[in-house]
Amino acid sequence: MEGSRIKREFHITQGRILGGGKRAQGKKADYVLVCGNTNLAVVEAKAWHAHYIEGVAQAKDYAGLMALRFGYACNGQAIYGVDVHCGVEGDVAQFLVPEQLWQRCFATANRWRDAFAAVPFADKSGSWLIRYYQDIAVNRVLERISDGADRILPTLATGTGKTSIAFQIARVASAKT
Repeated sequence: MEGSRIKREFHITQGRILGGGKRAQGKKADYVLVCGNTNLAVVEAKAWHAHYIEGVAQAKDYAGLMALRFGYACNGQAIYGVDVHCGVEGDVAQFLVPEQLWQRCFATANRWRDAFAAVPFADKSGSWLIRYYQDIAVNRVLERISDGADRILPTLATGTGKTSIAFQIARVASAKT
């Protein structure tokens, strides 16, 4: 599928501020499976000699944080898949291909959603990335627009980047109208 790719060592959170200019360790997914500029699944990879289900809790945690439907844990020999939406989990023979992930996440066709997914977020050549919760907010607003909603009010706390979110929404929506 066009626009599908894999993001390696994807930083989800920067880590809690400890003081003195230091931060705790952030959360970083080993891989994020992306299709049409939309994150669809997270993969937690463990070493060859480690048991493949050691990463299941992390995969579930990361999928929950990023509001993704699918999480996987693997060690290069076996794969454990989790469908967060349905609550189904267990061993799988292989990862879903991009078309399968897209179809399962978005079973009903929607021309607006497909058009929005084709427009990448502005990132100033990688020097300005939106945070995971901003990505969720942008995608939820775009989903509501694609569903035909007339009024949408995203509410976020002070300092969470509402201006950045509004910029991304305006940029993506205006590119496809």
